Amino acid sequence: MGIERRGNTYRKTDSTQPSGVELEGLALQWLADPMVSGGAHVVPVLEVEPGILITRAIPSGRCTPAAAEWFGRALALTHAGGADYFGQAPPGWEHDGWMGRAVMSYAQPSNREWGEFYAEDRLLPNLGPCVDNRSISPGGARVIERVCEHLRDGDFNSAQPSRIESPAARIHGDLWNGNVLWAPTDTVDWAPSTAGHGTSEAPLPNTVGILIDPAACGGHAETDLATLGVFGQSHLDRIYAGYQSESPLDSGWQERIGLHQLYILIIHALLFGGGYGDETVSVAKKYA
Repeated sequence: MGIERRGNTYRKTDSTQPSGVELEGLALQWLADPMVSGGAHVVPVLEVEPGILITRAIPSGRCTPAAAEWFGRALALTHAGGADYFGQAPPGWEHDGWMGRAVMSYAQPSNREWGEFYAEDRLLPNLGPCVDNRSISPGGARVIERVCEHLRDGDFNSAQPSRIESPAARIHGDLWNGNVLWAPTDTVDWAPSTAGHGTSEAPLPNTVGILIDPAACGGHAETDLATLGVFGQSHLDRIYAGYQSESPLDSGWQERIGLHQLYILIIHALLFGGGYGDETVSVAKKYA
């Protein structure tokens, strides 16, 4: 994959997986739809060609406490854009997707609850390959399999945040801190005037968070919020506070953070090996 800046645009190319940029374009547009209702800013898609995605370049800014809180408010409205079921793909896409270079399945419409979806479509498909690359030992695999049994039994199912009325949330899906860019507010005049506000009519702070590089799907809102903490998002407590002010989370959400982080951790174990397998198993033990 290559990324090249040309003036005020970025040109992303992928010769080995050319349909990936088409999916990314659809995912960005799906996440962008709730901007008109106060959802988070999403980098604009300017053009999609076979193997090529062109988006607007985002000026560099810094995450401040105020920006973090407003981003949390806006993210709540993005999630509230909703999805019809867990594992739903962005509209217009009918194949599997990707999380980085790992295959991420999209599901057919179903009434499955979150735990069953998370175990069968997110954790277990990646467990065997992690054993094969020796990032997770057979004993560690048994720990994760026990967690998946609890998930399929519904032991960790919880309600979506209060503003979400659909069966699933519309989530970014790969929301580590590198996939939120922070830009000066006066540079996002391309967005609807409502973007980033949540339900507030007050002026935005001087900096806003902008979503890029999604693996969007119908999921649980807590997954995006948990993933933000995996690699150290600045002012994460303020993001959570802003989110809670717009769309209160179900009780016990703090205790479920590690559970929702397991997917991005096991993907890193699959792709990069090293200590990610041990970290995945360590976190899983809390829920086994």
